Amino acid sequence: MKTLLSILVAGFLAAGCGGGEKTEQLINKGKALLAEGRFDDAAAELKKATEADKTSMEAWLQLGNAYAAQKKHDEALSAYVTAKRADRHAVTPHVAHAKVQIALGRVELATTELNFVVEMDPKNFEALILLGKVSQLPHKQPDGSIGVTKLDLERAELNLEAAVALAPQNAGAQAELTKLRKALGK
Repeated sequence: MKTLLSILVAGFLAAGCGGGEKTEQLINKGKALLAEGRFDDAAAELKKATEADKTSMEAWLQLGNAYAAQKKHDEALSAYVTAKRADRHAVTPHVAHAKVQIALGRVELATTELNFVVEMDPKNFEALILLGKVSQLPHKQPDGSIGVTKLDLERAELNLEAAVALAPQNAGAQAELTKLRKALGK
């Protein structure tokens, strides 16, 4: 009886290890298809990866990327939410989620998401740049109007300054900060 139990346990452990390898292979194939611009095929492979391992943050993240590339925003957001649940401490799905919110013109939701990223990782260059850009987008104001306030622009400047401090050689960050300072009259 002990031998039978040992064999069953060994079998279950071996099956579990194989599943992880299968998921990784599916993710790698999906990422390669994404890089080739074959978004439908990538989504199909990455969907298989999420079915093989429902808790794989990377599988859900990459599936979200495939959907985002197809402009299937609702599906992308759903995949990113699942990725965030799979690994609450990973900032990448939060940044990806924010990018889709920006594409949809949801400035407040993107800002909230990016602020969370910067709270978790204050030196996240990409989040700081995106916060600098999103703070300059028109959005609903407390009085109901749509626009950008001086406070919004000052917040953008602070985030862009932080990004430039992290990567002073980054020409894109420097250009974005210079453009913003001109808008502020500096």
